[in-house]
Amino acid sequence: MEFGVSDEQKAFRRTVREYCQKYVAPRSREIDEKEAGIPEDLIKGLADIGVFGCTIPEKYGGSEPPGEAMQYANIATHEIARTELSMSLPVYTLLTIGWGGQFLKYFAKEEVKETVLPKLASGEWFWGINVTEPQGGSDVAANKTVATRKGNKLVINGEKAYISGVTESRTRGGGHCTLVVTDRSKGIKGGMTMLALIPNELNGISPTLYKEMGRMGLSSGGFAYSDTEVPDKYILGEEGRGFYHCMEGFNAARALVVSACLGAAEKCLEMSADYVKQRTAFGRPIGQNQGISFQIAEDYTRLEMLKLLLQKGCWMIDQYYSHPGSITRQEINVVISQCKWLAPHLATEIVHHAIMWHGAFGYTRECGLEMALRGLMSYVAGAEGATNIMKIIVVRDVFGKEMLAT
Repeated sequence: MEFGVSDEQKAFRRTVREYCQKYVAPRSREIDEKEAGIPEDLIKGLADIGVFGCTIPEKYGGSEPPGEAMQYANIATHEIARTELSMSLPVYTLLTIGWGGQFLKYFAKEEVKETVLPKLASGEWFWGINVTEPQGGSDVAANKTVATRKGNKLVINGEKAYISGVTESRTRGGGHCTLVVTDRSKGIKGGMTMLALIPNELNGISPTLYKEMGRMGLSSGGFAYSDTEVPDKYILGEEGRGFYHCMEGFNAARALVVSACLGAAEKCLEMSADYVKQRTAFGRPIGQNQGISFQIAEDYTRLEMLKLLLQKGCWMIDQYYSHPGSITRQEINVVISQCKWLAPHLATEIVHHAIMWHGAFGYTRECGLEMALRGLMSYVAGAEGATNIMKIIVVRDVFGKEMLAT
C-alpha cells in the first residue's frame, strides 16, 4: 500500500499555500465579521488555481488528476483552513468540492453533470448537503421529508435544518444534495432517495436562517418544502438507494471536514510555538518550561498521526473508485470514521492549549485563536456526523453488529 505525496501534489500544496498566505490570511477577520460574505475575488482566485475543479473531470471543466481527486481535495482544504481560521471559507470549499464535484460526478445523471459541474469548477456556484432535520441529524433513517411520485416529478413535503450555505445557494447559484423518503414501508434499504438538488426557483420553498456562534462568513439555516415539484432528472443514483448513496457521500465529506480541522489545528500550534519562544517570564522564554514544551510535543505527535491516517483514508477513497474491488466501502468507513471522531476534538484541544499558552492575549480578538475555536466547535457538536455515531460505525464494521445494542 502506497499513499505518499507525489511531486505534483507537493507543487499543488505550494500553489494553494502561497495563494492563501498572500490573499486569504489578511482577510480572515473580514470574513468572520461579515455574515454570509466570503469575498467573491477569493472564490474566483481559488477556482483559478484549480481548487474547485480538483474533484471534477476535465470534460466538465475541472482539473481532476485521475485517481487522485480526494488526495488533492485533502491538500486544498487543509491549506485553506490554515489561513482562514473562522472555518467559513474552508467549509464553503469542502462542501462544494465534496458534495458537489466528488459526489455528483459519480451519481448524477449526465444532463445534470453537464449543467452543474462546470459552474462548480469555475467557482460560480456553491454546493452543499441537505439531510439534517429538526428532530436531529445523526438518525438519518428517521428523516420525515417525503417525496411522492407525480408523473415524471417528485412532490416534496417536509423540512430540513442546520444546513450550511442557504444564502449562498440562493444568491450565487447552486444547490444541495437532498435526502428524501420515497417509500417508508421499505425502510432505509429501499425507501429513501437522494436528489442532486431541489432547485431554488421552484414553488413551495421557504428558507430560514440561523445565527451561529462561529463560521460567520457562511450562512446556516434550513428549508421547508410544501408540495415542491422536482423533476426526476435530479434523482441521484438509483431511486430507493438514497441512504446508501448518502453514506458513500458522507465518507468523502467527512474526510474533508477532518482536513479542515487538522489544517486549523496545525496553524494554531505553529502560532503557539512561535509565541512561547518569544514570550519571557521569570527571565526565560516560557517555551522552556516542560509543562508547555511537552504539551506541544504531544499535540504535534497526535496531529501528525491523524494527518497520516487521513492521508490513507483519502487514498483509499480514490482507490475505491479508480480500482473497483481493491478497497471495500467498509474499510473506508472505518478509517474515515476514526478520523472524523478524533479530529474535531484534537483540533479544539490544541486551540484550547494555544489560548492558554498565549495567556490574556489568547483571549483577545487580535490574537485570532477565538475564531478557530468557534468555527471548529461546529464539528465537535456533530456536523457531518456525531462523535458517538463514528464510534458505532467503527465497532460495527470492525467487530460486527453483535457489538451494538438492539
